[in-house]
Amino acid sequence: MSGSVLVLGDINVDIIGKFDGFPAPGGSVYSDNPALRSGGSGLNTFVGLKKLGVGAEFTTMVGKDLFADYVRKDLSEMGIEFDPKVSSSYPTGVVFSLSVGNERTFFSFRKNAADIHITEADLPEAAGNPAMLYLTGVSIVEGAETFETFLEVVKRVKASGSIVFFDPNMRKADPVSISRIEQVIPYVDVFLPAQDELTVLLSNSRKFGFCSELLATGVSDIWVKKGSEGCSLISSERGFDFPAPEARVIDCTGAGDAFNAAVVWGYVNGLDVKETGIYANVYAGISTERLGAATSYPDKESMLKSKYYKSIKTGVKVL
Repeated sequence: MSGSVLVLGDINVDIIGKFDGFPAPGGSVYSDNPALRSGGSGLNTFVGLKKLGVGAEFTTMVGKDLFADYVRKDLSEMGIEFDPKVSSSYPTGVVFSLSVGNERTFFSFRKNAADIHITEADLPEAAGNPAMLYLTGVSIVEGAETFETFLEVVKRVKASGSIVFFDPNMRKADPVSISRIEQVIPYVDVFLPAQDELTVLLSNSRKFGFCSELLATGVSDIWVKKGSEGCSLISSERGFDFPAPEARVIDCTGAGDAFNAAVVWGYVNGLDVKETGIYANVYAGISTERLGAATSYPDKESMLKSKYYKSIKTGVKVL
């Protein structure tokens, strides 16, 4: 079995702007210069893993356009190899992120993004037998073709003994989206929802009304992201609350993906769950002190030597 992590997910170019408020219908608001960044939940997590020194492969699809060229150049400057499948029919996803204070609103040009049209024929050899697999719910919810393709990959790698990580990334809570997430969960080992996503799922799912029912499917660990309140770990045998660092927040874009990457890093390196939770909060916290998502992520040394580590460690609570 390969020692790498296979990431299945989406990819965007993010256009980021900080504004003083939201416009009235038909009105306008103003900001300084926009920032252009590579993004998407799948790409962010992939970049986080690479910056943390984890051997990772990324399965996604881009268009034949200037946005794909930008992402390639951006990742190359970070020293990350990136060779996605290219579609001649569909464009690369683009997302405009409007930030007001610490709140973000997204305008997504993704209704026909290339990465929601991935078929079995588009999969690379790396999709065969990884040691671990990370899947983002964006790919599950947004595109029927990619959902069917990635679900089959998850089934195969789970049967081969791989550990499966899944962040639901619930942008929608309609019956079709909930049903797709319900179909993925029985193959998941580590579930990574945000607190509001977990609430929405348990409130709308006909199969899962409680965390105990998620755990009964075979999920071993549920990591609940709580933003400025840190995170919690829920499993059948243990539970912990982890405080968040008091970071100097500039931009929260991609903080959840940074958290996911650090959790996977913890499992790859066989860390105790308490150390994993502490480092995941530290890594996500550092990312919020810089603008953008993937490009804001620190390297492993910065995380390991962070001034935040000790203060968080002293605040871990056993549930």
